[in-house]
Amino acid sequence: MITTDWMERFLPSARLPTPATQVANLIAHIGDVMAETGEGCFLDDVVDTPLVGAFNRTMFDALLKEVRERGLVTAVDKASVPNPRDVGVLQGTLFGLSLEGWERYEAEKRGKFAGRYGFIAMKFGDAVLDPFVEAVVKPAIRDAIGFDLVDLRNVSRAGVIDNILRAQIRDAAFVLVDLTHDNAGAYWEAGYAEGLGKPVIYLCEQSKFDAAKTHFDTNHCTTVTWSAAEPAPFVEALVATVRRSLNLFPDTAAPGH
Repeated sequence: MITTDWMERFLPSARLPTPATQVANLIAHIGDVMAETGEGCFLDDVVDTPLVGAFNRTMFDALLKEVRERGLVTAVDKASVPNPRDVGVLQGTLFGLSLEGWERYEAEKRGKFAGRYGFIAMKFGDAVLDPFVEAVVKPAIRDAIGFDLVDLRNVSRAGVIDNILRAQIRDAAFVLVDLTHDNAGAYWEAGYAEGLGKPVIYLCEQSKFDAAKTHFDTNHCTTVTWSAAEPAPFVEALVATVRRSLNLFPDTAAPGH
C-alpha cells in the first residue's frame, strides 16, 4: 500500500535509474514487444523516454544511438503508426534485438545479470528496524564488500512499482529479507528472488525469532538474527553469510541459525 508517509520518504530520495539500468529497460521493452507481437518495436521518444528512465528525449536518443553502436539493437524497418497525441501518424523506425541483444534480454529475464548491489526487503516505517538498517546494516555491507544495499525507497522512480521492484530484485547480487514483522510483501519478494536463483539471506529480530521463529517455509533457511541493542554479533554473522553466499571467501563459515 502506498501511504502519505511512504511518499514523503520516497520523494526526497527519488532519482533516475543509472545509464546501465536504462539500457536494460530499453532492451527489455523492445524484447517484450517483439516476443508478444513477432514484429519490430516502434520507439516513440515521447512515450518511451520515461519508460526507460531517461532524463529527457535528447538523452533517450543518445541512449538508443549507443545501444545501436554496440550492436545490441538493430533497425528492422521504417514504419508509420497512429499518433497517440494528435491526428495523423508518426513516422519512425521499427527496432529489434541482435543475437547479442537477445542473449542480454534472456539473461536479464532469468536474473543471471547481477549488479554490484544488494536489495533488502523489509517493513517500512518501523521505529526500530528503519534506523537499524540505515545505521548498521547498510554500512556493514558497504564496508565489508563494497556493495551498496538498497531498498525500494532508495530506487523508486517513475513507473509501475511492481515492475520496478522486480527489476531491482532481478539485477541484485543478493537479497536480504527481514521477516521480523511477518510482512507479506517481504515473503513475496523472498520467493521471487529464490525463484530467480538469487542468494537470499533472511533476517529476524532476536526476541521475535526466539519466541516464534518465522514462517515454516523459511524457518529452515539461514536466518541471521539481530538486536538493536547489540549489533556487533549480527554484523559479524551477516558479513560472513553474505561473503559465503557470493563466494567471496569460499572457506569462510558463516554464523547463523
